[in-house]
Amino acid sequence: MSSPAHAIYSSTLSLSLQGHAFHPQYGVQLIFNEIAESLILCGAICSQNPSCRTFDYDSSSHRCRLFEADLTNGAIIAAASQTSIVGSVILSASLYASMYNQSCSACQENRYQTCSSTTNTCQCPGNSYWNGSMCPLQLFENAACSQIDACRSDLNLSCIINSYGGFTQCLIGINLFTIFVYENTKIVQIETMSDYASLRSNDGVVSPNYNFLFDENILE
Repeated sequence: MSSPAHAIYSSTLSLSLQGHAFHPQYGVQLIFNEIAESLILCGAICSQNPSCRTFDYDSSSHRCRLFEADLTNGAIIAAASQTSIVGSVILSASLYASMYNQSCSACQENRYQTCSSTTNTCQCPGNSYWNGSMCPLQLFENAACSQIDACRSDLNLSCIINSYGGFTQCLIGINLFTIFVYENTKIVQIETMSDYASLRSNDGVVSPNYNFLFDENILE
């Protein structure tokens, strides 16, 4: 690992056996497809990109591909080329716990969390969300979700709440509706994803004791 000042470039990688490539679930997960002179250089390019969770490299063609994806929404498959290899960024809760929701000075030059200009605190990078211990990637359409910000909002996806107040799955094209969250005497009205993010920033993690009241009439 590098010094803290160079943490943005630091990551621990796991490499597959040769003869494998990464297959993303969606085309949008491919974020880089260029030539790199070596496997080490391709891995370094991934480490310098906070969005990169997985890469593959072919030492014959020198093709280096970076993906905003991991094994929850992609797969390592046998490749036609026996010189292709897959690298995965290893993540753990310890990379996040000391920084999340702290002042921005805690996450300067860090690839795992970013400074929010809205709250001036360390938050999950784009297309990821805080699950209480880490910043996993946001989910795609039809995936099961367990919290309101777990879905790719840039793709117009929302984590839908059923009539019992439970989160169900990521669906597209359904407008968010008003949710009132209360615990004891505290009442917060949530109408947008930013409202929910603000609540999480203020309270750290939404308490499991919160109750959800919502309008069951979901309108397009």
